[in-house]
Amino acid sequence: MGQRVRLTLILLILAISVTGCHLKNGRSQSGGAYNMESVEEVADPLSVIAIFAHPDDETWISGTLAKLADHGVKVFPVYATSGDAGSDHSGQGLSGSELALIREQEAIAASQILGLESPVFLRLPDGKLNQYRQEVIKQLNSILEREKPTAIFTFAEGGITDNRDHKTMNRLVSAHFNQFAGYFGISDSRAKGLAISANKFGFDYNLAMPIEDANVTIRVDVSSYKAKRVKAMASHKTQFPSIMIKAYADYAESVPVEEIITVNGDKWLILLRRLK
Repeated sequence: MGQRVRLTLILLILAISVTGCHLKNGRSQSGGAYNMESVEEVADPLSVIAIFAHPDDETWISGTLAKLADHGVKVFPVYATSGDAGSDHSGQGLSGSELALIREQEAIAASQILGLESPVFLRLPDGKLNQYRQEVIKQLNSILEREKPTAIFTFAEGGITDNRDHKTMNRLVSAHFNQFAGYFGISDSRAKGLAISANKFGFDYNLAMPIEDANVTIRVDVSSYKAKRVKAMASHKTQFPSIMIKAYADYAESVPVEEIITVNGDKWLILLRRLK
């Protein structure tokens, strides 16, 4: 199957119940969602590789990944590190390799909840991905050659939280795999909603690196996936205390949308229109 067709089909799936596709030039498409029933069955299964820096990073895009999986797309999570430099919020006092092992188990549990394929762990040093760029590219090339994905997902520029590993993943994907990539992030509008939800539960959370609303090209309605999103997040017991799970549940209810930036927005919109 040609790459253009494969990319077009994956976009069709992402556009189900999309709230609107907004382009950088300000033009927009609103109204009608794209219906899976209008698509002819294809012989080759569609697949997506979601490239993360740490276990729990899938939380930022979990509804979209679960939605893809529900529509027959194989979603392969790849974690560059296992979070060995993180802090244990479960009260077990874990650190280093012990923490990394548990965080991998938590990521596996989250993937099962979301209906994703078994995660791949590259097990590179947490916080130091910039020093292992060639190794990351080598391993990603191997995974891409094996799975031949329709598309790739990773962090938008700035890494959402300004985390250095998040930003390294963005730079590597944009430099080497940009033609296949969709970049997930949090818009200014959604960041405000996240701050409001956090404030309801007594803590401040102002997102470090939101993206401009006008730069979002795909908004995916994930309102039907709140329960899965919250349950998957709660799997990461070493990462998220219960108060954060409650705040996230409130956010998932009030802002039931996830956002993606694609390259060549006009071209992607044309592809979507061809498959109405």
